[in-house]
Amino acid sequence: MPSREARRLPWQTITAIGVCAAERRAYASELAAATARRAVTIEAHDGAEITRAVDRGEALVLDLETDVDPAPILDIAGDRVVCVVDARHMFDDLRDLAPVYERALPGDPRGDIGARARRAVRALECAHLIILVEWRRSSTTELSMMMALASHLNPGARIRLSRGALADLRASGVDEPVGPWRDRAGWVLALNGEHDPYMTDPRVRTLRYEQLRPFHPTRLVRALDDLESGRHGVLLRSAGLCRLATRPGVLARWEQVGSAMWIDPLEEDEGWLTTGQELALIGVDLHGPRIFSALDDAALTDDELAAGPRAWEGYDDPLPVWPARVDER
Repeated sequence: MPSREARRLPWQTITAIGVCAAERRAYASELAAATARRAVTIEAHDGAEITRAVDRGEALVLDLETDVDPAPILDIAGDRVVCVVDARHMFDDLRDLAPVYERALPGDPRGDIGARARRAVRALECAHLIILVEWRRSSTTELSMMMALASHLNPGARIRLSRGALADLRASGVDEPVGPWRDRAGWVLALNGEHDPYMTDPRVRTLRYEQLRPFHPTRLVRALDDLESGRHGVLLRSAGLCRLATRPGVLARWEQVGSAMWIDPLEEDEGWLTTGQELALIGVDLHGPRIFSALDDAALTDDELAAGPRAWEGYDDPLPVWPARVDER
C-alpha cells in the first residue's frame, strides 16, 4: 500500500520518459503503485485526453512511448518529468544512429538517422529527476562519468541511482520548485552563462564556442568529420545557433548528438541579426583549443568575408537542402 506521504505528493502529474522502453515502463508502473496514481501509456499525441484528466484533478503517471513527440504532452504536464536511463548502455544510447520509427514517412523526423539518440538526449535535458536503473554492475568510474554527463546535460536535475520509486521521489526534493521544462537543457544554460552542474567528473566538460563569421559549408563538413573522429575527445552533444555563408540572412539551429547532425533554419525575423556561431559542446575528454581551432578553420577567411554575400552564394555547399522551417518541438 502507498504510504500517506506518497499520497500527499503535491504533484498532480508525473511523466516518465526515456528511450529504454522496458525499464521506463517498469519504473512508471512502480511510480504509479507507490503513489496511488493511475498509469497512462501515451502512444499518440492525445493531448486533449491528458488535458481533460488534468482538469478533472486526476493524479496520473504518464508513460511516454519513445516514438511519441514529448513536447505537446510536456506542455501540458511537464512540471515533474522523470527520465529513466539504463546505466548499462547510456553512452551507446547517446551515439545510436537508429531512427525512432522505422516506417516513418519522408519528412517525419522520427525516421532521421540518429533520431533515437536525439530522443535520448532530449529526455535527459527536459527532466527534473534523472534515474539510473540497472547500475549495480557499473564501476564507480563509469557511474561518476554517467552522472556527471547527465548533470552537464541538465544541471538543474536531481540525478539518482535508483533504490526504488518511492525512495527516489523522497530524495528528489518534493517541495522544491522547478523551472519550465524547455529551460532545463544544459546547452541553453551554457549559452546563457548559467551552466553550473552540481555533479562533476574531471573527464566530462562543457565548452562554449563563439565566432561572428559565417561558416564555409565545405570546410564545416570537414570540421565535423574531424570532431567525429574522436581525436579531440568524444563529443556527445552540441547545440546552439550558427550561420552558413551560402545561405545569408538566415540563422540556423545547430543540433548534434553522437554522430548525427542537424542544421535547420530558424525564422529570419527573430531578432538575432548580430548573432554568428554560438554553440555549447558537451562530452568526454574534450580538448577545447583543438576543437575551437577546427571550427575556426571552417569560418570565412578575411578575403572571403570581404568578398561579400554575392560571392558566398557561389561557394560549394554539400549540406542538405533546408526545409521551410524547423519544428521547434
